[in-house]
Amino acid sequence: MYEVILNKDAMRAMDKMPPKARERAFKLLERLKKEPQQGKRLHGELEGLLSLRLGLRRIVYEIDNKQNLIVIHAIGPRGDIYKR
Repeated sequence: MYEVILNKDAMRAMDKMPPKARERAFKLLERLKKEPQQGKRLHGELEGLLSLRLGLRRIVYEIDNKQNLIVIHAIGPRGDIYKR
């Protein structure tokens, strides 16, 4: 099983979420620990990252298979998340 780590931006985004959305995010991250490849592979400047849907939000993350880590880089609205 993988370990999930949130960077500062992702932690800030989680703190700003309404409680129900935050609860859904935590459940999704628990599933991600078991199946890290479930996200959609990103292209272009974001190549190497994956994106996972969370309602109208997206979770952008990276998998480190050598260390069994999933690093969450960003959580945010679909329209804005890919511009970072």
